[in-house]
Amino acid sequence: MNTTTISREEIIAAEDQLFSAQLISNVAALDQLLHDDLIAVAPNGQLLTKEMDLNAHRAKAMIIEEASTEINEIKITGNTALAIVTMTARGTMMGTPLEGKFRYFRVWKHFDNSLKIIGASFMQLP
Repeated sequence: MNTTTISREEIIAAEDQLFSAQLISNVAALDQLLHDDLIAVAPNGQLLTKEMDLNAHRAKAMIIEEASTEINEIKITGNTALAIVTMTARGTMMGTPLEGKFRYFRVWKHFDNSLKIIGASFMQLP
């Protein structure tokens, strides 16, 4: 059983790595950060898997032209952490212009010397 405790600094670093990988659709980096059994919930309620996310990045379905993030909250329990992050972004999603603020809720877990996202949800803020 993995009992490694996660630090706030590790979560901040992992969130920075994730944001950098998302900006340029770095599929190899995303593959390392997302757990194989990831489940994410999209704003429309659709359940998304790791493979679906990676395929969207491979296809360049979302092009981020400008973005910034702010970590709102990090809660750590042993080898699991919850991160709430707000992203302000502008770009296109499958050719449709997209702009606004988005709130992400991610669950990070420590596995064999690395952090991986095991669960996530996101929504567009008004």
